[in-house]
Amino acid sequence: MQKKKVAILINALEVAGAEKVVAQIINSFYKEFDLHLILLNNTIEFELPVNDITIKTIDNSNLKKRKSAKDVLKIPLLAFRLKKYLQQENINICFSALNRSNYINCFLRILNWKGAILISERSHTSSAYNPNTVAGKTGRLLVKKLYPFANVIVPNSAGIQYDLATNFHLTNRFTVIHNPVNITMQQKDMAESVEDVDLSSFTFSHVARIEKGKNHELVLAAVQKIKQRDFKVLLIGQGPEEEHIKLLSHKMGISDKIVFLGYRRNVVKYVARSQCHLLTSDSEGFPNALLEALTCGTPVISTDCPTGPRELLDGAFTPTKHTAGVEKTPFGILIPVNDAAALADAMLAIMDDDALRKEYGAAGIRRAKDFDLSIIMKQFADLLHQF
Repeated sequence: MQKKKVAILINALEVAGAEKVVAQIINSFYKEFDLHLILLNNTIEFELPVNDITIKTIDNSNLKKRKSAKDVLKIPLLAFRLKKYLQQENINICFSALNRSNYINCFLRILNWKGAILISERSHTSSAYNPNTVAGKTGRLLVKKLYPFANVIVPNSAGIQYDLATNFHLTNRFTVIHNPVNITMQQKDMAESVEDVDLSSFTFSHVARIEKGKNHELVLAAVQKIKQRDFKVLLIGQGPEEEHIKLLSHKMGISDKIVFLGYRRNVVKYVARSQCHLLTSDSEGFPNALLEALTCGTPVISTDCPTGPRELLDGAFTPTKHTAGVEKTPFGILIPVNDAAALADAMLAIMDDDALRKEYGAAGIRRAKDFDLSIIMKQFADLLHQF
């Protein structure tokens, strides 16, 4: 029996959250579907079954360069190239992830392509596009004008669906499919030994690209408030704000509390051996780092940012519910965005309560099972088989 052809369009497959999910989709489905991976930049940093899928690059976009008006004007050209390839290969389903790829995918309808357009929105759109900047206004306009052409929008959290429907007035069909966690694979990674870090004192972990939106400054501000205690924070990741955060930790007199680990292929072995995991973002989609920490059985403290953390830790998304202080939810602790005092209080609460850590560790493992790879991939397969 001939396999159904599916095109998967994404900017590139560098190591990041949305890209990881796309790689998981490919590795889960290459036997079930005839997959065509279409890239805007030929960067692939994940292991893929390259002999069992087709890979096509339709542009040479610079991943590091800031987007300009030229990139917006190029959308019709890239959509034309995409349409030509889809018709040539007789593909009738195109699934995309990340904004630029989503714009190109949706533009297919303007070019009168008749196939199914599925787009995956993986960040809180209102937070991603600052309405006070030209780039932000342009992004918001593209979402409002192009996203309605999609047959289905696939947000990775209910909060993103709410944002798109409420603030962008989109009336598309929505199918929320959360990020998966490969529990079996992660357990193997967790078993790897850690020999490059002293874990003798109470240890917090924090895994994120070091950029403004992840708000590493909040970690430093909270640490400064409780620096008299015996603990360390492992900052795992790299990014444009790395030197600034290092310098700031010295200026604040807390460099002895902060361990910069940079990029690590296996981050979960550090998270599994920490006593608590921190997420301090100003906004998210559905944070992989938080889900992986729950899978480790590591208690978590997270900002109640849009979107994802409350959905994960409180069990459901509630549009009107926002924490005003330290909130102990069924699966972890939530604090307000950018509230150093609340983060410091939550860190002390975790440090001083063995029973609470044990309770949250067990609860996290239970919660993570809701997002096991097999469950989430079945949801994606069910969606693709509808077209």
